[in-house]
Amino acid sequence: MKIVERRNSPVNFELNFDGEASADKMTFRGYAAVFNSPSEPLPFTEVIRQGAFNRSLNARNEVKMFMNHNTDHVLASTRSGTLKLIEDSTGLLAEAKLPETTSGKDLSILMQRGDVHSMSFGFSVPPKGDSWSSDGSTRELHQVRLHEVSVVTGFPAYEATTADVRTIDILATRTLVDADVLADAMIRLEEGQNLTENQAEILTKVVSKLREDKTDNLELIDIKRKQLDLMAKVF
Repeated sequence: MKIVERRNSPVNFELNFDGEASADKMTFRGYAAVFNSPSEPLPFTEVIRQGAFNRSLNARNEVKMFMNHNTDHVLASTRSGTLKLIEDSTGLLAEAKLPETTSGKDLSILMQRGDVHSMSFGFSVPPKGDSWSSDGSTRELHQVRLHEVSVVTGFPAYEATTADVRTIDILATRTLVDADVLADAMIRLEEGQNLTENQAEILTKVVSKLREDKTDNLELIDIKRKQLDLMAKVF
């Protein structure tokens, strides 16, 4: 299921200045992910294995660096050459040159002061890309699709998935729709993207079925509200 997830990691940045200490002349190195390091409870414990990013990096798709996962605050990108991502024996290493923008200057000051000390990455897991322990308490990531990396100015806590897997499974089962298609539609909904005809039909079917059921489940009602809002824009 193509669920976008985010994970934060505490890191130590290496700051380098070329001449004058300004944002446009500052580069840094930091790890967006670290291998073989158990996460804090998510509530499950998660470990990223070496090699998890290889396929995604070799695909040469554009990956951008944001501040706090905010797409309005772009710091660098692989396409422009201002961001370089390398998988080494430690983890996913990011080398970037900060822009001379408000976000870049603000981040430069925060980093110099030592107020910023974590990075994060957004990813999804392809089929067979992860494995779970028999009791569901431990997850290993063997292969992921990398969507973006971010410098995080808040607390280095692990974030929940943007679309809840359990809720989507419940919706798919109750309304007899394809869970993967529903998950993709939900992600597009949250990102404000246009729906395909098939995704619009799926959401219409789900909403119609929920109306028939008259469910009191708060999670389903919340999703129904979001779907209705988006379909109002599509149709």
